[in-house]
Amino acid sequence: MEKRRVIVPVATLWTSPKAPRDIDQLALNGETKQWVAAMTTEQTIDLCDSKRLETQAVFNDEVIVDSVEGEWAKVYLTTQADDADDRGYIGWLPSKLLSSSTVAYPEANTHLCVAVPFTTLYDEQQNPVFEIVMGTELTQLGTEGNLLRVVTPLGEGYVAADSIAVNAEGKTAGEKMVSMARQFLGLRYLWAGISPYGFDCSGFMYTLHRVLGIAIPRDADDQRNNGQSVEPENLQPGDLLFFAYEHGKGFVHHVGMYIGDGQMIQSRTPGKQVDIAKLTEMRYAPEFVAARRYWQ
Repeated sequence: MEKRRVIVPVATLWTSPKAPRDIDQLALNGETKQWVAAMTTEQTIDLCDSKRLETQAVFNDEVIVDSVEGEWAKVYLTTQADDADDRGYIGWLPSKLLSSSTVAYPEANTHLCVAVPFTTLYDEQQNPVFEIVMGTELTQLGTEGNLLRVVTPLGEGYVAADSIAVNAEGKTAGEKMVSMARQFLGLRYLWAGISPYGFDCSGFMYTLHRVLGIAIPRDADDQRNNGQSVEPENLQPGDLLFFAYEHGKGFVHHVGMYIGDGQMIQSRTPGKQVDIAKLTEMRYAPEFVAARRYWQ
């Protein structure tokens, strides 16, 4: 099985090649920002209700190609851990969104992560290529003024040096993640989303940790089964809170991040937005199952 890399800002992984609708052609072309903006709330809810999506990947993410059917590739996304398979999260995406061959980078170079919602990738002549998003990881080759020279699946290029700076208040990594999360208040929920174009609940947590170089699983149920267990009386900002069906005894269906004062920030549910909720809300209090900490 060959390895490839994502060559668009955000690529969406589908449950099957038959899952996309007519409205989803933008996503199939890698135009995720325009796709999300064009959808109605009802169309975003259908992504979940009809089980169309698996997850998303960002520019330069590595995949293992399992098989190819026509214009589609079945891949394992190595950057997103899944307890079901050591190779990573699995899904389908158009082959045109991937590099045509394996892309490898020098081991010794510095690895960077975009820490702002959006920044511009420039080519070798410092002309704009496209917008890349928070959580994008790149390999640094050098520094030229206020630009960082990087290597990508499209060749060498540049990003602004301040785009990798974590400009978030807080004494701990947990507090910094809470600060980063607050800038997305009001952002519309996107099923399977992991980018500032739209997050689902666990994708939101995954990306906040990724910016700080903290590896956590992609899905809420896997996130609940890893990390350091935290008792409710010892919660600190940045801890993850998990909620399960059947009054906390069933399948884990939601995750939020504790922000203090008995509250959490979350990407709430399809049709809703990133918001702040009290842990005493009837939707959550009876379903609380566990808290986990990854940032220490």
